Amino acid sequence: MKRPAFFSLLALLAAGTALAADPAPGWTGSGNVTLVSDYIFRGVTQTQGRPTLQGNLDWVDASGLYVGGFGSGVAHAAYNNGSNAEIDLYGGYRHALSADNNIDGGIVTYWYPGAHYLGAGHDVIYHTQDLKLGLNLGSFSAYGWLTVSRHFFGFAVDPASGSYADSRGTTYVEMNWNPDLGDGLVANLHGGRQDIRHFSAFNFYDLKLGLSKTWGAWTGSLATTWNSGDASRNKVPYWTFFNADGSSKNVVGTRLLATLARNF
Repeated sequence: MKRPAFFSLLALLAAGTALAADPAPGWTGSGNVTLVSDYIFRGVTQTQGRPTLQGNLDWVDASGLYVGGFGSGVAHAAYNNGSNAEIDLYGGYRHALSADNNIDGGIVTYWYPGAHYLGAGHDVIYHTQDLKLGLNLGSFSAYGWLTVSRHFFGFAVDPASGSYADSRGTTYVEMNWNPDLGDGLVANLHGGRQDIRHFSAFNFYDLKLGLSKTWGAWTGSLATTWNSGDASRNKVPYWTFFNADGSSKNVVGTRLLATLARNF
């Protein structure tokens, strides 16, 4: 991880640790610091298969309101000309249906400091905003996501035609099941479908099968992820990320993921 990403993450964690220790009245703070073998988002590696450090902070009010932040390192190949950092801010409201069931609605902003590229006469930034709506029923959840920013993670130029289009209106639907197996073990099952508006060649399904174990303040996990996207098609690169030196890597397919988190 480059220094700007590292220091951005440290600043986020330091601020969050203080607030978690002394939250505002009615609010409860929590968070974690996690070492991941690969940053995989919807089955796509954001670090080209390399490890990185991540941090997450949450504040929840008894009314159902919540806010939070997430920070991670990312690869330059995924987010050109940036600081190799991702910082997310989110908030929303969970309406309780019963003790373990709720409806969750909110917004997430994904921010990549300095990251942009020039394509088809446009200066394209990667910052993205998604609205979400979900249903949580105990260990099962189902969510829908809708991109309301102009671009979905920088999707603006068709690699086959070179033409420009915005990708606002992109959707993602997912289902998750995390049953408690006892003795601190939890199964992690996930399936999702991504549809990128005006860029259907990039559409994909993704799956995850994993197992996590919690002991004290620590949580470890192992998982296999799979993404159906095409790295290239007819010699046109799709889910292939290019480095500054011209080298490239397939960022989809089947991958292994290991994580170790310290919760606070």
